Amino acid sequence: MHQPRPNSRASVFSVLFIALAIARVAPVAEAQNSPLATPDQRAFEEQALRILGSQVVQQQRTVIEKAFSEDPWYGTPEGRATLASSVDEVLFSGVVGVLNADPSHPKVQWVWAPGHSWFGLKVPGAKFLMPNVDNVFRIIPVDSVAHYEITAQPSSGNIPTQWTVQLIHSVATVAGSENIFSVLMDTDIRPQADGSFTLSIGPDSANGQPNHIQTVPGAGLLLIRDTIDRWEDESPYIPGVRRIDGPAPTTADSEARLAEKAAELVRTEIPVVVKSKSNNFFKSPANTLASPKVREGGRWGLSSAGHFKLADDEALVLTLDPIGAKYLSIQLANAWLGSLDYIHHTASLNIPQAVPNANGSYTFVIATQDPGIQNWLDTTGLHEGSFFVRWQKLPQPLAGADAAVREVKLIKLADLATAVPNELLRVAAEQRKKQLADRAAAYVRRFAER
Repeated sequence: MHQPRPNSRASVFSVLFIALAIARVAPVAEAQNSPLATPDQRAFEEQALRILGSQVVQQQRTVIEKAFSEDPWYGTPEGRATLASSVDEVLFSGVVGVLNADPSHPKVQWVWAPGHSWFGLKVPGAKFLMPNVDNVFRIIPVDSVAHYEITAQPSSGNIPTQWTVQLIHSVATVAGSENIFSVLMDTDIRPQADGSFTLSIGPDSANGQPNHIQTVPGAGLLLIRDTIDRWEDESPYIPGVRRIDGPAPTTADSEARLAEKAAELVRTEIPVVVKSKSNNFFKSPANTLASPKVREGGRWGLSSAGHFKLADDEALVLTLDPIGAKYLSIQLANAWLGSLDYIHHTASLNIPQAVPNANGSYTFVIATQDPGIQNWLDTTGLHEGSFFVRWQKLPQPLAGADAAVREVKLIKLADLATAVPNELLRVAAEQRKKQLADRAAAYVRRFAER
């Protein structure tokens, strides 16, 4: 299709911006037949970079910066130092959130990923609002009248620890429970002998049939989570989508219209970030953690959020009980709720990555410097930030959620030896170096051949 010739000044602006954006991204890996490295994903990310450089999207930087400037953390050196990267993530998340929204041309899109390099592209991160580092998030647009078929095929690694799909309104409302219409869990699904499965999506009632999601007016998106806690050997499913019937397909939006929608989505997301920070992460005093609550949409887990505030000679020690959950994780972010570098730092830990206590609980230590233990959560030098804890794949019925947070205490690093269990593994410098190298290599598997 012929595209109108863009304004020359805007074109120069776009080219310069994309060049700068690419220069800032740390490559993760080059794609080698990864389940995530699909032709559709490449097309999405090529288009995303073009739209990111548009003037209408770049103008939203001032909107984000103004909202963040009203936060107390803006007045701190660390707040100002992390502002630009957080603005980048919010901006790019708005772009990727509008690329795959046409239910008459549904595709599978990977979203909320870290910055990565593949297909000859260097793609910025889009990890605003601290998406789970152990999840591969993918979206598929649907409507309430057509019928769709979703397939999922295991790749060559082990299957994810948990797989869920939610029927939601849109990416702009993913953080709100009122816009989650239904949840289908891996435990609800009847797979084939080879582990693959097919889901039917449409307005019809399931009438007792498995593997079906009934659509409703107002729903527009399927949000899929592959939860991978063993980075070194679990792989996401390979999903596919087919639209079986429905109204005549619509005409795809122009990139100019997509840029306008991205700008609109950014303006919608900013209040979500601000509200989530004040109502969830920074509602309670620093260095505390409440008992977990059922997550939005229910069924798939519990969560609890908080924020840390530490001096260089302090550590926050959290002892958590899995309460029967097969998946438990804790993740750090800055005070803008922007995820830290969890690929090259232990800014997140889950059960396979941590050492348990003798009684089955887990003790984690949040500190600005290495305390010399396995379960160190690295703030990457930040003295203030946020954290999020998730309990998933829980036994049913669940009992004893109040016991999930056993102890939270602020200590001096000098007192660490007596403040953590004796069996908590001590780690020397060379062991830490290997731990981090193994961690980065394990994460890169998501981008590489299985």
